[in-house]
Amino acid sequence: MRRYFFSRGFYIALFFLLAQSSVASAYTVELTQNEVQAAVADYFPVKHISPFVMLTAHNPKVSLEPKNGRIGLEFSVLANVPGILTGEGRGLIDGDLEYRDKTGEFYLRDPKIKSLELYDMPAEVTATVKLALQALMKQSLPVMLVYKLQDNDLKQRMAKSVLSSVTVRDGKLLLELSVPVSGLLD
Repeated sequence: MRRYFFSRGFYIALFFLLAQSSVASAYTVELTQNEVQAAVADYFPVKHISPFVMLTAHNPKVSLEPKNGRIGLEFSVLANVPGILTGEGRGLIDGDLEYRDKTGEFYLRDPKIKSLELYDMPAEVTATVKLALQALMKQSLPVMLVYKLQDNDLKQRMAKSVLSSVTVRDGKLLLELSVPVSGLLD
């Protein structure tokens, strides 16, 4: 009789373990800083022309910050305020990743200017340039493809489901995707 209860308890525990593990599995894509750098570099230079300011953002350098899990981009800026002055400087933005499960693509989302330094430009001109730069980044960067899951890789093809987390560790961008096993069997 005692053996029956042990067996029944064992099978119940095994059933719950199997049921839980069959709901979802995880797949992690690791991207090095150089891989992200290569993808981002294709989108630069980025230009903005308005009656008030002409901007060119170029020479991006990717930084992966483990503290906030966001992608940072440091870049050179060339600003021209027509009839007033021209200046150069450096800017720093960061953004989140947006995952589009239908295509398996990761895009930069919600870019925010962290800093902007224009050499030899007054603060009020820098403020105008910063507003124009923020508009430029919101317009241009959300269409920046950072990574696309490869259809010729079986694991990546199966992983086109749900992004569960984005983390930065050891200079790598780790994209963890949930793979619903039950959806693969349908």
